[in-house]
Amino acid sequence: MADTIQYITQDGERWDSISWKMYGTVREIPRLISANPQVPISERLKAGTVLVVPVLESYNLKTDKDQLPPWKQ
Repeated sequence: MADTIQYITQDGERWDSISWKMYGTVREIPRLISANPQVPISERLKAGTVLVVPVLESYNLKTDKDQLPPWKQ
């Protein structure tokens, strides 16, 4: 697996709240679940559960004005 970090859950956390906290979106829930097949899918995660959180590659947006979409020029 690519670079990962460990995340230890707090009482009452959910997959969506962790996705939001780690990635800024809930769209990464499937990525978190895939990276943690040992963790049961439940409404709330048990406090102290150690999760593997994949680090997403960032990309650099070129600052050349011609490369930006019209609304960012």
